[in-house]
Amino acid sequence: MKRKNKACRLTLLAGLLCLGASVLAEPVAVLPVKVPVSPDSQVRVALSNTDPNLLVVPGDRIIAVDSAQGMFLNDNKALGQANGGVQLMTAQTTPFTFYIRTEGGLTVSVIGVPQKRDGRVLQFISGRPVQHDNARRWERSQPYVRTLIAIQQAVLSGGVPEGFTEAPVAAAPVFSLPGCLSVTPLQMWSGGGLRVYRLTVRNRGASSLAVPERLFQARSVRAVMVFPFSTTLMPGTDTQVWVTVSNDGEGEGNANG
Repeated sequence: MKRKNKACRLTLLAGLLCLGASVLAEPVAVLPVKVPVSPDSQVRVALSNTDPNLLVVPGDRIIAVDSAQGMFLNDNKALGQANGGVQLMTAQTTPFTFYIRTEGGLTVSVIGVPQKRDGRVLQFISGRPVQHDNARRWERSQPYVRTLIAIQQAVLSGGVPEGFTEAPVAAAPVFSLPGCLSVTPLQMWSGGGLRVYRLTVRNRGASSLAVPERLFQARSVRAVMVFPFSTTLMPGTDTQVWVTVSNDGEGEGNANG
């Protein structure tokens, strides 16, 4: 009887060990570290000094990393990845300062604090929308209203207007809306002189509300598209609104698509 109980305990222990091993082996996704920045700001971040680190400015492209000689091990630190980021490796043990510069004109001073840790992905999130020269050239290659229509057609079909890039939502327009309407910015694409937002608008009230495109007129807004199109929004439902905004704060009048 004792032998049988001992055998059962051993079997149970083996099963628990196998279960624990499978739990430990389960893959875990580690999200990028988001670092808010503004032009010419300085931030302090932890860097691995045992593994590579990837630095990214979403919606922009890092074109240079400036540092004192010998701070980084890889000579090609200024060469970007496919996502516009740079991979940096250091063997430093004390904090040091370097600068990242982007295609969109952003310069950030970074105090790197070396640590023995896994390599990490750092996303520097700028509060200023990027302006792309190739997108600006496309915008100006055709009549203004035609450009606005082309932008709306591109994003509505799941594409991206020529020269535009998706970036974290920043500097979203502020609307004067009825209190029972809530607006949630979901996406933003930066162009040259224009950028476009995808918003979710929800009716939190108890009665239907009219949602004409003119309801979303605001400073620098150049075009508005409600899709699926509806003149009213029922209680507890939402709709998508696409808003095209001028980066320059100037335009040739409002145009609603």
